[in-house]
Amino acid sequence: MKENREIYLYKQNFAPRIKSARIENKYTLQKAADKLGIHNSTLASYEAGRTEPGIEMIAKIAVLYCHTTDYFFGLADD
Repeated sequence: MKENREIYLYKQNFAPRIKSARIENKYTLQKAADKLGIHNSTLASYEAGRTEPGIEMIAKIAVLYCHTTDYFFGLADD
């Protein structure tokens, strides 16, 4: 079954890019989760592509890691 574009962008770009941004910012999983106000297992699920954050959490992630949401979805290379 063919995945829709949004799911493809999430699995191929968003999940690995948020993990990479966390590491680039030298945040542990726990520290980043604390700053985002979520449990570390929730952030781990986002980074593994198992679950998808809502729009408010996507915005929080973008602000925390100083990237645009377009970057995380692979639509820009900022």
